[in-house]
Amino acid sequence: MKITVRLYYHLKEKAGTGEIHLEISDRTNISDVKKALEVQYPQLRTHLGNVMILMDKKIVLDDDPITEGAEVSFLTPVGGG
Repeated sequence: MKITVRLYYHLKEKAGTGEIHLEISDRTNISDVKKALEVQYPQLRTHLGNVMILMDKKIVLDDDPITEGAEVSFLTPVGGG
């Protein structure tokens, strides 16, 4: 199945793109997507451990399964105050 991955903030800068299209198997979860991104974009390896992940605009965790045609977004934490 095909999904779209969106990278924001410094993740986008590290990968050199903000949008990636991946072909994944039916039993893929968020953790598997992270691993695939790290293989394709090694410069992301140390940055995907502490990110907020959204799938179709809802917060998800590493073990959540990916749905067909999903948009998975990786956002770095933003501080403020």
